[in-house]
Amino acid sequence: MTTSRPFLGETTDREKAFPDIESLELNVVQDPYEQYARQAWQREGRYTKANIPRHLACLNPRCQQGGLDLQQAVLFSSPGQHSYYCNGHEGTPKGRHKGDPCDNRFDVTLTIVRRPVGER
Repeated sequence: MTTSRPFLGETTDREKAFPDIESLELNVVQDPYEQYARQAWQREGRYTKANIPRHLACLNPRCQQGGLDLQQAVLFSSPGQHSYYCNGHEGTPKGRHKGDPCDNRFDVTLTIVRRPVGER
């Protein structure tokens, strides 16, 4: 089992990481062209404030240093639908040589309910 990296570099408590958010729903579909995963359930992820991970790994087996930072997607995106491209590359496993950019895409649907200003 992997350990989670702290939100904002100092906490793993989601209440402290997202103090102004009452609830959130995040639906992520990656690999829309079905190049890397054979089953639809492998490409889809649904997360709430209680179970959102910090980082979502890329499904491209050749991708190095890629994926999607879900914390940044929540903090810096408005509610709605967004598309993010993987920031990884198809280089060597140790990262000494960068290859072609990874062509995986993450389609994100974000629903956020924010707390009123007085309750933050």
